[in-house]
Amino acid sequence: MPQARTLDPTASSTACLGALLRHLRTLHGLTQAGLGRLAGFDGSYVGAIERAAVRPARDLVERCDRALGAGGVLLALWPPADREWQARPTAASRPAEDRAAVPRQPGGRAAADPPGPRTRHPPGRAGPAAPDPEAEAVVEAMEVARRIEACDVGPGTLAAIEQAVERLATAGAGTPPELLIPAVRARRRYVERLLEERVTLGRRRRLLVVAGRLSLELARLHFDAGEREAAEANRDAAVRLARQAGDAELAAAAVEALACWALADGRFRDALELARDGQDLAPPASAAALQLALDEAQAWAALGDRVAAAGARRQAALTRAMLPGAGFPLPGAGPAAAAAS
Repeated sequence: MPQARTLDPTASSTACLGALLRHLRTLHGLTQAGLGRLAGFDGSYVGAIERAAVRPARDLVERCDRALGAGGVLLALWPPADREWQARPTAASRPAEDRAAVPRQPGGRAAADPPGPRTRHPPGRAGPAAPDPEAEAVVEAMEVARRIEACDVGPGTLAAIEQAVERLATAGAGTPPELLIPAVRARRRYVERLLEERVTLGRRRRLLVVAGRLSLELARLHFDAGEREAAEANRDAAVRLARQAGDAELAAAAVEALACWALADGRFRDALELARDGQDLAPPASAAALQLALDEAQAWAALGDRVAAAGARRQAALTRAMLPGAGFPLPGAGPAAAAAS
C-alpha cells in the first residue's frame, strides 16, 4: 500500500481540513473505515477528504466533527473548503483516479458527484489567486455560527458559546496550532458581532470574558507557533477585555501567560515575579490561581530553591482542593491543573 501523502495545511482550506481530520482521527485511534462507519460513509471517502482529493460533504464533516469531539473546529473549515471546490472545473474534466473517489453512503450508493481538482494552467501563466484559508474560515464560520445558534443573545446562546470555547481549548491538546487558529479566530469574531447587539450589562460582561478567553487561547496558539508578535497582541487584547469586564481571573490569566512565556524563555526571575503578581490578582479558588502557583513552583525549582518550590506546590494543592468539581477552565489551565491533583 502506498504511503499516505502528507498535506501542507497552509496550502488551502481543503488541505487544512484534510490534515486536521487525519490528525484528529489518528489521535482517537480510528481507521478511515472506522470513522466512516461512525459517520455513515465509506472509509474511502474519508481518506479522499484527508488527501484533499474530493469535495467534502458538509454532512460528513459535521458527523466527523461530532464523532471526534472537535467542538466545531472541523465544521468551521468546511465553508471555505467548499467554496474552493465550487470554483474548480466540472467533474467531466477530472482524471479517472479522482472521479473514482466519490462519496458513497452505506450500501454503495454514490452521493452527489463533486467537482474536480484545482485548475491546471499552461506554463508561464498564473491562475487566479488561491483563497486565504485563514481569512475565509473566519468569515464563513461566523455565518455558520449565526445560522446554528440563536441570533438573540439569550442565556442559551451564551451557555453554548462558553461550552464551545471550552471544547476549543480541549481540542487544542496535541493539535498543531496552525490548524486551530482559524477556528478560534472565527469564534472570537462571532462573539465580537454579538457584542455589537443590544444586550443586558450582565450578558455583555459574560461576552467580554468569553472574548478575553478566546484571545488568551489565540495568544497561546500563536506562541506555540513561534509567532511572538501575534501572541503578545492577543494577550494585550485579553488584558483590555478583562478591564472592561472587571474580571479578576481573566486579568490574572493574562499575567499567567507572561509567566509561562518567561519560563519557556528561561527567564526564571521574571517568571517568579509575574507568578506572584498574578496570584495577587487572581481569586483564591480559581484555575488562574492554581496555574500561577504551579508557575511559581517551576520558577523556584529552576532557580535551585527546593524549599520555596515545595511551598508553592503546597499552595497549588490547596488551591486545587478549593476548585469546584466542574467549571469553565481558562485556556492552558487543564494540564497544569491536573498535575497538581
